Amino acid sequence: MHTASETWTQSHDLALLFLAIAYGTDQSLSDEEVEAIEAALTTWPSSREQETREIVMEALAVHLEEGTRLDVTRAMVALKRNLSPDERCKALTQAVRVAEADGVILAGERDLILKLAEAWEVKATGARLLEQTTAAQEALPDWSLLHDIALIYLVMAHSTDNDLNEHEIAAIVERLQGWQPELPEADVRDVLRAALRFYATEPDEDALRRSLTAIRDHLPLYQRLALLNDLIFIAEADSRLGQEEKRMFESLSRALGYALPADEGVVEKR
Repeated sequence: MHTASETWTQSHDLALLFLAIAYGTDQSLSDEEVEAIEAALTTWPSSREQETREIVMEALAVHLEEGTRLDVTRAMVALKRNLSPDERCKALTQAVRVAEADGVILAGERDLILKLAEAWEVKATGARLLEQTTAAQEALPDWSLLHDIALIYLVMAHSTDNDLNEHEIAAIVERLQGWQPELPEADVRDVLRAALRFYATEPDEDALRRSLTAIRDHLPLYQRLALLNDLIFIAEADSRLGQEEKRMFESLSRALGYALPADEGVVEKR
């Protein structure tokens, strides 16, 4: 099925748009996100409750194809043309609720929601909805050393270019799994999601320093070296190391007790 297909409906456009927002968080769909999308679709006349799962799956198939950005843009344009201003505000509200379903709204999702609000000429509604979601999000009470490691991986992957893509997410999940191989992948993704939730609050340097200190205090030198190798692997998941990534890596290596030049790959114990 394609967005230009005769069987493609307004509900498919809505589903595709919601998926673009939900899937961008961690390149996976949680049960909560799917349920939020299905619940949103059932409120539109063009959807029937028994068909919503099929619509979501068909939209997901399109989303996973190459050229997704063009299809999402087409859906945005079609919805602007076919929805009244009040209906656009309703759809935008649902988009924010879908983004919140897994507990975190990242900068990329906020940007997409704001662009959508601008394209649909409901900027005030978009700004108000996002303002309501900015209440401080706290780390889970069972925060562990694996959460600290996930947070540092996120810093390496995201902070140098303000982007977190599917290759970096996959690399982070793979390397987190290596620290606790007995954990099911779903549990590892839960750890990553919790770290994302905290990272979305834009933690200050003291918060990041506490995670680095916990890692340094609890891991022996050889395991910290393994973690630094993970950072290189994650940074190279989408491209070669850039200058900002090299500077970030060298800063983190010093904080963890090593002087490790990113270019040379030579470890010198501090």
